[in-house]
Order: sequence, then structure tokens, then C-alpha cells
Amino acid sequence: MAHIFDVGKYSKGMENAGADGRKDSSEGPGGIYHEKQIPNLCGLHAVNNILQGRVFTRDEFDRVAQQLDQQERSMGMTFAPGEGNYRGDGFYNVTVLQRTLQARGFQMDPVVSGDWKKDAEKHAHEMGFIFNKDQHWFCYRRIHDEWFLINSTQYRPVHFLSRELGSAVNFAVSDGFGVFTVRGNFPPCALEGNQAKLEEAVKGSGGSGPVIIKFAGSGHTLGGGSSAPKAAPTYVEIPCDMCAGQGKIEGIGTCPACNGAKCTKEERAPVPVAAAAASGAPKELVVDDSKPKTRVQLQFPDGSKKAEEFNLDHTVGDLRGVCSKMVGQAVKVKGGFPPKDLEDDTQTLEAAGLKGARVTVALA
Repeated sequence: MAHIFDVGKYSKGMENAGADGRKDSSEGPGGIYHEKQIPNLCGLHAVNNILQGRVFTRDEFDRVAQQLDQQERSMGMTFAPGEGNYRGDGFYNVTVLQRTLQARGFQMDPVVSGDWKKDAEKHAHEMGFIFNKDQHWFCYRRIHDEWFLINSTQYRPVHFLSRELGSAVNFAVSDGFGVFTVRGNFPPCALEGNQAKLEEAVKGSGGSGPVIIKFAGSGHTLGGGSSAPKAAPTYVEIPCDMCAGQGKIEGIGTCPACNGAKCTKEERAPVPVAAAAASGAPKELVVDDSKPKTRVQLQFPDGSKKAEEFNLDHTVGDLRGVCSKMVGQAVKVKGGFPPKDLEDDTQTLEAAGLKGARVTVALA
């Protein structure tokens, strides 16, 4: 069953019984940095959360806001107290966030919504995004291939996958959220060099199952796929990933992904005959019990997982063949830490650092 996160429920602050930064720790699952809400300081929290540390203080934001007010007054602009860039309650507008980040070498630019399938690959290379609606700020942050929605009014982050990012960003834009990329020299993050802690953060932030984020009145599935052109596509019916084949979702009603049909159609591109002939059909892998063995956790494009046993002297090509046979077409595999594309099919699993590792499988 999909995990549902309602952004609107947490966008108004602590009146919704959200987290309280005056008493709740900024250390999240696995040590992920997660500042909690101090009234109206969500802009400051969103910036520090995306940078994964207490990089900025309120004094720095206030100083930038007051400088902006002075500049605007010098240009003949007038505004009543509390209507300018500086507000005593601690809320900061987009100009204050942009200028404060710019002073440290970061660039914060608006995102324009397009085709989420085409945008998915482009967005996946970003380090993070900042969102705003109804005077509330929060962020998405990428750590290796894992994405986290970090909201200061929530007790823990929400984890989702890179393939879900295109729709996650574009649905927010279409629902009236201001969405901004943040680019620059991000400070080192403790989880980037610690696989165990990163996995703990994923598990403690909801795991790696399907996610539904309700930006407005209805839920949107954060699903994606490859935007690469496909020759002679065919379609297969599979149980709906969002509602687990039930047709309905508690709290939403009729599933918006399958419209109550319980199944969705998934495009499958056949492997070109020439490529199949060159590589040969995947052979049946034999595990020799007399040799050192390991179990590798495979994560497939649909989010499902399976632990498969190999000998340490099996090759990356052997692993790729097993994955290709399970998926039914050619695949790419990514593994190791930090995760990287596994392209040398002659390398042994031991030499590739895949002993007891997790491997991500993607359609080629």
C-alpha cells in the first residue's frame, strides 16, 4: 500500500500539532539534519535543511531583509511596518531567501513545470529544491540516489526515489506551489559517506515503497519511468502500484492512478533482435556451494526488491543477465557506495564491491 503524505496538513505550523523546534531535536533518522519549526521561521529551516546543517542563522536572514528594505526605500518605495522584506515575526519572502543564499555563493531559481517524464532526468541531477505556498517553506534534498522531503513542521522526513522526482516537482508547480532549484557548492553531508546511516535514514523516513503526496485536494502518485525513445512499444497490465490493486485508497477514495480499475498499463519495449542475438539469451546462473557466496539485494524499476545469491567470482555480466531475465528486457545496473553505473561485465562481484550490497536495476 502506498504511503500518503498530505503537505497541506503540515503547511500551517504548530497549530496542526506539528513538530516544535524549541523542544524537538534537529537530528532525524540515521542522523539526517532536520530542523523543526520555530514559529514563522520555516524559510530559515528550509534553507538549513536543504544544506544539511545549521549553515545560516536568523540574524543573517534579518540583516539581508533589512538591507533590502533600505535599498527599496532609497528607490522611493514606501511600505508600512511588517509589509516589507523584514518582518518581526520571522517569515521571509523569496527575495530574502535568494539574496541570503547568493551571499554564500548559491543560486536559487524558479522551476517551470513541463512534461514530468522529460523533466525527470533533468531534475534528478539537482541537489535539492525549495517549495513555498501559503507562507510556508519546505525542501527536497538528494543524498546519492535517495530523495527526502524535509518539512520543518513534520516530525520526520519522507523518502522517495529519483524516478518519482519528475512528477513530485511538476505536480507541486501545477498545484500552485513556488518551486525553486538551489545550486552551488553544498557542504559535505555526513550521510554521503556512510551507507549504513543512509539506509537507516531511508528506513526511518518511510522506507522505499510507493509514495503519494497530496499537494492540493487530491493525491498524486510519484511514479516515473525512462524518457528514452522506445521502438515498437507493447503494453502489459500490472496491479496498480498506488492502491496495491484495490482500486481505492483510504482517505482519498477512488485511486487517481488507475481510476478504480485496479490495474495500470505499463509500456514495455522489446529488446532489439540484433542486440539480443549479439548478447545471447540470459543463461541460467549456477551457484557453486563450494565457493564463497554472497547475497545481493536487487531493487527493480517498479520498486520491488529481491535478494539473490551469487558466488563472489560471478561477474557483473552474470548479475546483469539475472536481472535482465527477471525484468524481461535489457537493463542497466548501479551499485556500490556511492552508487555508480556498473559497466564492466568482466569484473567479479567481489572486485566491484558488491559483497552483500544493494543493486538498483533500471531499464536500458
